[in-house]
Parts: sequence; C-alpha cells; structure tokens
Amino acid sequence: MITIVHRIQNELRRRTIVLGKRHRIFFSTSSPSSPQQQLFPEQLNIIYDSKCNICKLEMDFLSRRDEKLSSGSNNRKLRLTDIEDENYNPIDPSNGGVSYEKGMAAIHAVTSDGHVIEGVPVFGKAYELVGLGWLFRFTEWRIMKPVVRWGYEVFAKYRTNITRGSTLDDLVGAHNAKKASMYSILD
Repeated sequence: MITIVHRIQNELRRRTIVLGKRHRIFFSTSSPSSPQQQLFPEQLNIIYDSKCNICKLEMDFLSRRDEKLSSGSNNRKLRLTDIEDENYNPIDPSNGGVSYEKGMAAIHAVTSDGHVIEGVPVFGKAYELVGLGWLFRFTEWRIMKPVVRWGYEVFAKYRTNITRGSTLDDLVGAHNAKKASMYSILD
C-alpha cells in the first residue's frame, strides 16, 4: 500500500510544473478527446470548503444549474469535491495533489485531463460549463483582470475568518491534529 502511495506522489511531482509563486499546473499525458484516459467522467472537479456558507451556496447553485442542463446525472459537467470530507485524499489524481492547506487558501479545480486551476479562473470555467460563462468574461478583460484577482486574493485571505470564525492557520492545525490522531489510532 505504501509503495502505491509513493508511486502516485512521485507521478504527481513529475507532472507538476510550478509557474511563479502561486500557479501550479498538472500536465497529463492523456488526450482530453479520449474518454477512457480521463481522470473522471465530468469535465471539471471543483474542490471546495462545504463549511464555508458562501462557498456552499455557490456550489449548490452550480450543481443545480449543471443538473438542470444535463437532464440527469449521466451528462453532468461538474464534480464537486468537499475538502472537509473525512475521505478527501489529495493524492487521488482527480484531486490534483491539492492539499488541505492549499485548498482552504484558495478555490481549486482539476480538469478531467489533470490540469489544476486556482482562484478566479475556476469560477470562469465552472460558469462556462453550466452555460453562464458570460457572467465571468469581464474577469478576463485586460483592465479588470488584475482588479478581480486582487479582490479574490483579499477575500481568500480573510475568507475563513469571515465565514468560519477561524484563521486558516488554526483550521489547518486542527485538521492536521485530527489526521494525526486518526493515524495513531490505526497504528
């Protein structure tokens, strides 16, 4: 079991290229046009914090819109993954190596071919997939892009204080302590 985990970690490291301080993209050797090589059937896996009321509200809206457009669960374009779920596994390739700390610091998404998206572009891609891409197009305008990104970075920095009443560091510390106690019970 440990060998498999190490292989997955090494594969994720091998496929990771760090661009600047904050952007990380995972490249996949699979082709998006070959469904058997996709990580999951949906087009985008959004990793979000379900204990954040604002995040939950937005994900519920996107999920309802996706369900309405898909006419059932077989054609859904979005997969929603709760980073607070006790079974969340950052090593799972469909989660793109997004750790609890990174996922709590900013919203992330993974495309079905393994690319990781962070921040405002996640919303643009998600809204595009549910037919509302026009709502976020202004975020890519040359004059608006830096303003929108700055606004999101400020929100993300204080999000947990506002929506959860705790700092990011406190939540990460509690999460790590919980995981450590779970592993000590298993030993």
